[in-house]
Amino acid sequence: MGRSVNYLSNAEYVIYFTADWINENDENGEYDSFLSKLNWNDFIINLKSEIKSKLKSYYNCDKWENKENHIFLENDLCEIAISEYCDLFSLSIRAKDNEFYTSNNYKEGLSKYHAKQIKNTLIQSLKNCGCEILNKLGTFSNGESVYQYAK
Repeated sequence: MGRSVNYLSNAEYVIYFTADWINENDENGEYDSFLSKLNWNDFIINLKSEIKSKLKSYYNCDKWENKENHIFLENDLCEIAISEYCDLFSLSIRAKDNEFYTSNNYKEGLSKYHAKQIKNTLIQSLKNCGCEILNKLGTFSNGESVYQYAK
């Protein structure tokens, strides 16, 4: 059975993207895992600083969900995670359960509204880091998904 890139459980939004330059080849045209690791680390550093320059309330964190979703930024309302599978990436936004508010309806509404507000900022941040945004068209019964480049 095929599978697709993972994303946070209960995610409000998932942004799919590709970044061909992350898995570059060496000067002989062969895949170089060390070079890819350097490119990936640089990409994460650049993406973090790009997002944090626009969304000042977010701070670095280092959490994992299901060993596939790296939660690398969060604030009091949302978590932002990245995941990768076969050169396809997902950036997912999940509203957090907060203990700061007494009314669950107010808290949940505020967190979801915030996730909706930051979606376009995250898309622009990915584009600024050289990524191509994808739209998910659907998933076949075997689990494989189909994407197209977003306009």
